[in-house]
Amino acid sequence: MSLQANVLKTNPNKIKAVMKEANAILGRIDDEIKTAYERDESKVNVSVPITFSIPYMSNRNAQRNVYAKVLESLLDRGYIVHIYMVPDQTIFMIKWLSEDEEKEIEVRNALLAKHTITSKSGK
Repeated sequence: MSLQANVLKTNPNKIKAVMKEANAILGRIDDEIKTAYERDESKVNVSVPITFSIPYMSNRNAQRNVYAKVLESLLDRGYIVHIYMVPDQTIFMIKWLSEDEEKEIEVRNALLAKHTITSKSGK
């Protein structure tokens, strides 16, 4: 009996292993986001693993598949994501405010600073 191409493309064990790794990373990212939000921050940088041990899959292919699943999940949830990748490190930079929203906050802060006094006499 010969192997069928579609069987090789959709190996359920590889898919499970990729999802397990992606879900572990997403859990850490969600924890970091929650902590940053509680500190009234609007972004996080999360370092993620660069080495994966998925049977019959090179590390490069594992990285591509795991990182893509993580990225898809974050984008589907409305986050703004950039990925910094160098040979020995991968960082997901995640924001939940757009540049326009951040600029609006800066404008409001500047307006308040302009009209804020430091003494009751108004001088």
